[in-house]
Amino acid sequence: PVEVWVVVKADGYGHGSVTAARAAIAGGATGLCVALVQEGVALRAAGIDVPVLVLTEQPHDELPAAVASGLQLTVYRTEYLEALAAAGGRDVPVHLKLDTGMQRSGARPDDAVALAEAIVASPAATLEGVFTHLAVADEPDHPFTREQLDRFDAALDALSAAGHRPRLVHAANSAGAIVHPRARYSMVRPGIAIYGISP
Repeated sequence: PVEVWVVVKADGYGHGSVTAARAAIAGGATGLCVALVQEGVALRAAGIDVPVLVLTEQPHDELPAAVASGLQLTVYRTEYLEALAAAGGRDVPVHLKLDTGMQRSGARPDDAVALAEAIVASPAATLEGVFTHLAVADEPDHPFTREQLDRFDAALDALSAAGHRPRLVHAANSAGAIVHPRARYSMVRPGIAIYGISP
């Protein structure tokens, strides 16, 4: 019983992002996820008006387009908040990304509270969500997923103790959503599984 935000990056995994997005919404998805600002802008141009989350921080010169298109943004550095303000952002819904072990992008879990407070203090942003990405969820018995979720839960506890309780908490990609119930939180982000491929 959680929200499903479908990943339609890479032109909907080659199926057409607009076609995939419309099918996802018809099937019950309440939001969409993309990799690039341009992908979100294309969805808006096609008349798709559900929430769209860009999954990583984007080049600063693309922020005006993101703001104009009403996209939700990922944040893991305070300077990105400054760039968002400079781009005209006001109360833009942002999701704080924590790197619990993927080693790709995101803030250190120990920095979660400080970053959440920077987001709350910024007139450019509002804290809509917090998330992480699972590195090996497609290996159901691998212990590292549990380690990542332990780190994420500790950060969530710290955020809650500091009074920060974002509406959306998410960690599960396709594999996480299917085989790791603990990873479902309040939202899941299925990608490849939506297109009929087992992760």
